[in-house]
Amino acid sequence: MIYQLVFIFLARITDVSLGTIRMILVIRGDRLLASIIGFFEILVYTVALAMVVGSLDDPLKLTVFCLGFALGVFCGSLLEERLALGYRLIQVTVSRDCAELVEELRAEGYPVTTWEAVGRAGPKLLLNIIIKRNLAKKIADKIYERVPEAFVVIMEPKQFSGGYIIKK
Repeated sequence: MIYQLVFIFLARITDVSLGTIRMILVIRGDRLLASIIGFFEILVYTVALAMVVGSLDDPLKLTVFCLGFALGVFCGSLLEERLALGYRLIQVTVSRDCAELVEELRAEGYPVTTWEAVGRAGPKLLLNIIIKRNLAKKIADKIYERVPEAFVVIMEPKQFSGGYIIKK
């Protein structure tokens, strides 16, 4: 009985974590890999569900099944964060006199595209930086360190081509 409970618990953690990764891949447009992961996700889920459906009168199995789901949501989000799949577009709005920030970022190898804009408080400089996702926080922190009043928006581009992408 204990082995069955442990299996149900671990199976739910696994299938929900796989589901989290699958959803991210679908959103990014990686249909083939998402489908392969989906196959294993539903296989694990079906086996775990079969062990619980036959014994709905056993509150312990049902509780373990639900706890596995809850922990799977948590673990799946941690896993997805660690994998850091994809790229991020960091769009930064700063005052026009912050051109040295652009040169500093470029000197470190980051691709920065700029253009001038006008905001409520006057002339602004807009920066677009597309980087691997795992670098987004580092770059945003660097920008805030240099220009605390910067307005920073981090977005996830679904698709792009061309340009200069950092390989760090």
